[in-house]
Amino acid sequence: MQVDISRVPNLAKFDHLFVLLAEGAAEVELAEARDAIARAKFEGRGDESITILADGPRKITLIGLGKRESLTLRGVRAALTSVGRIAKKQRDKKVAVLFPELLPQLDAEESLVAAADMLGQSDYKYDPYITVRKEQKRTPIAATLLAPASIEPKRLRALTTRLKAVYDGVTTTRDVSNAPCNVMTPEALADRAVEVAKETGIKCTVYGKREIERMKMGGLLAVNRGSVLPPRFVVMEHAPRGAKTHVALVGKGITFDSGGISIKPSEKMEEMKFDMCGAAAVIGIMEAAAKLALPVKLTGIFAATENLPSGSAYKPGEIITMMNGKTVEIVNTDAEGRMILGDALHYASKLKPDHILDYATLTGACVVALGSETAGLFSNNDELARKLIESGERVGDRVWRLPAWSEYKEGIRSEWADMKNTGGRWGGAITAAVFLEEFVDCPSWAHLDIAGTAYAESETAREARGATGAGVRVTIEFLQSLSRR
Repeated sequence: MQVDISRVPNLAKFDHLFVLLAEGAAEVELAEARDAIARAKFEGRGDESITILADGPRKITLIGLGKRESLTLRGVRAALTSVGRIAKKQRDKKVAVLFPELLPQLDAEESLVAAADMLGQSDYKYDPYITVRKEQKRTPIAATLLAPASIEPKRLRALTTRLKAVYDGVTTTRDVSNAPCNVMTPEALADRAVEVAKETGIKCTVYGKREIERMKMGGLLAVNRGSVLPPRFVVMEHAPRGAKTHVALVGKGITFDSGGISIKPSEKMEEMKFDMCGAAAVIGIMEAAAKLALPVKLTGIFAATENLPSGSAYKPGEIITMMNGKTVEIVNTDAEGRMILGDALHYASKLKPDHILDYATLTGACVVALGSETAGLFSNNDELARKLIESGERVGDRVWRLPAWSEYKEGIRSEWADMKNTGGRWGGAITAAVFLEEFVDCPSWAHLDIAGTAYAESETAREARGATGAGVRVTIEFLQSLSRR
């Protein structure tokens, strides 16, 4: 959905006006909305929704948000998602949305941008490969989020620019993640990063297999051995003048994960195309940050390969030497994400950034622990963890901290090498995180395990089925907080 933020325009040009209100809301500025509320005796209850016919616009839909003190970002997202779905179903071309509420922890401007972002994603559907359908593909719905008179026109333009940057970053992440694995190969993933770099004026360097061999990235090369497609290692750079803070972003880019020799069950294996959502998040974050011109130096890094079984695939029992010289005993080839991330994190550490953030659909254990409502957060820095948790709450892209105490390293101790690549069943998300920490040389590092949040297995009240763009919003909010210091 194409969204802009505007003062109240001529409503006659819209097909549909949506009004989202909590119980006990103050009188709204818009006369058409006031009349509709009075006619429908609308109270704003959470289970209340009514559509009435009008002159201009043709339809007005009132959607209740429930009690104001119970208002949550995720509840509002569900309500705004229903706007997109209703508009799409009713074949609306132009809609206006009135949302006069303040979101938790946000001021009026921030609430407006957050609502516009949610509205923009509300009718998202990845469908470029659907060729047979009852209805032809329609042009995107044009939506206008109505701003209060208190916000100056100049600020509205700035807010719209901010909205579009985050929207573009999230959409890129979703589109890249949702693409079929025969299309979004390691090479194609790297090519998409190059395209984003060209569009935004940032630098992008792609390393092929020969360069990866010269850099001695043993983890990435080991995982790649089972595939006929060569690996890629990608470095994106946003380096504004005068930037005082350097943040490295590291993503897992397994474009298809069969598990390798330790092969996965066939049920739901098609979802393993989403094992590159961490790399997709890095691309989306870099796009949004560049378009926002954030005054923070960013280096976006990801390693990309498939993990497949073959006669040349890496095997349980092997010992692999990683880029930093440490040795890893392979116990399970399905614990491949940490192998490629280990090399990427060491590369990032050599750049000496102030912070390193990594993103990976790393463990099913994290999904067992936290479900799909929040990503797992592991960090060696309490202040960084606190800021990421706060940022996630503000934008509805939640992260929740789990321990990564040194005692858990006993689980990855090997008799034959410096460590082994899996710690077994118990505390699996934690032992994966402490494995990654072995390759980090930075006092401010955070690992986001987005296995439960990166994609929705089925349509929900808040999300379409498929990739969600997890990691983009929380990181942009965190980066903006750094630039506000």
